[in-house]
Amino acid sequence: MTSTPRPRRRTALGVGGIVVAILALYVTVVALYASGSDVVSRGGDEPSADAVSLILTPEKMDAATSRLTVSLLPKQAGEGEYTDGITVSKPFSVLVSAVAGSTAVQYEPSRLVEPTEVSFVMDGAIAEWPFDRYRVTSFMVAGVDDEKAETIPLPTAVDVSGRGVTGWDITMTAHDAGDGLIAVDISASRSGATVAFGIVLLTLMVIIPTLVLIVAIAVLRGRRKVEVTTLGWMGAMVFATIPLRNFLPGSPPIGSWIDYLIVLWVLAALVAGLVIFVIAWWRRGPA
Repeated sequence: MTSTPRPRRRTALGVGGIVVAILALYVTVVALYASGSDVVSRGGDEPSADAVSLILTPEKMDAATSRLTVSLLPKQAGEGEYTDGITVSKPFSVLVSAVAGSTAVQYEPSRLVEPTEVSFVMDGAIAEWPFDRYRVTSFMVAGVDDEKAETIPLPTAVDVSGRGVTGWDITMTAHDAGDGLIAVDISASRSGATVAFGIVLLTLMVIIPTLVLIVAIAVLRGRRKVEVTTLGWMGAMVFATIPLRNFLPGSPPIGSWIDYLIVLWVLAALVAGLVIFVIAWWRRGPA
């Protein structure tokens, strides 16, 4: 019987392992993408029948300015005293803190209730991409003005719609803050699919200079012939690095940690590979 040579068997096992790893990574990324971006609502007591429910719908997350934009829509159950979510029966207002712009939204009688966009100003740093996380606590309450122009709080509840923002996982936790106020703790982090996408792309960026260095060192040691066309391929890899970096989801700004820990050294390794190859070419000339 003829046995398979050991080196050939090891090569087959190595190739098989790489294929399995790539398939597992592919399935993982696809599964994370299919799971979508989540909006999770926690806490909050069961609202009373006459409570004004403030329905929050996330619309957009701008990490560069640390702003989460949501659509706010007040509604009461059944034929509410102030609104049924479509029209306004009595004048009232909604106060929301930690937002850019006006903190008060007025609703007048016989007017349609239109969703109002509010932008929460959050704490976070996009330079930590893709592990950046943004947080804010907003105090909300619906109220009416008395004869002294003082706002009297109404029973208020907060509800969150299930629609998410692409690429983000958003959590809103409501709890009673006293004095009729509802405190809503809001946090936003990048979805698992976005993190996986970024990690895969950064890994590919690291593989490119590794291959360039392997080829350049092999040529310098005389194990491969000097091919001038290879120099063009190496140069193209240098110019391909920046477009790859800019293709990262979420557009991390220049100067993020990935630039100092990965991108800078990818470029340095590519240039080093070019230098090594040129030295080999200069010593021996083209084959």
